[in-house]
Amino acid sequence: MTTPRTATVHTWDQGMVTVPCPPWCLGTHEDGLDLVDLAHEGPETALTLVTHRGPVRLLDAALCQYPYSSNLDDRGVKLSVLLGLDGWHRLAPADVYALAETLTARAVELRALARQLAELQSGGTR
Repeated sequence: MTTPRTATVHTWDQGMVTVPCPPWCLGTHEDGLDLVDLAHEGPETALTLVTHRGPVRLLDAALCQYPYSSNLDDRGVKLSVLLGLDGWHRLAPADVYALAETLTARAVELRALARQLAELQSGGTR
């Protein structure tokens, strides 16, 4: 049996608190927050597009959990996804599946636009 991982965090409202960390948590927690704002965060992943101006990261995502949140819905594990300028959104599994479906549909649209662009650039009239 493995020993559970823990982290000791200095909170604003509770002082020093030792909390259990889930296996996916990076183990780095921000000091100086209220306990309700303590978050477990997993490693970030992102879609990286190579552009003529260099690489661009899109759809950064990481597992997250706010186990002491005053919002009971946030206490479970979610996928935190960075969506444009709108910031990070914590998504449940159904929301992640819906996002994936939307991205799949968008990929189809982008392929159609790429075909249209290629035709126009080759002298087509479409």
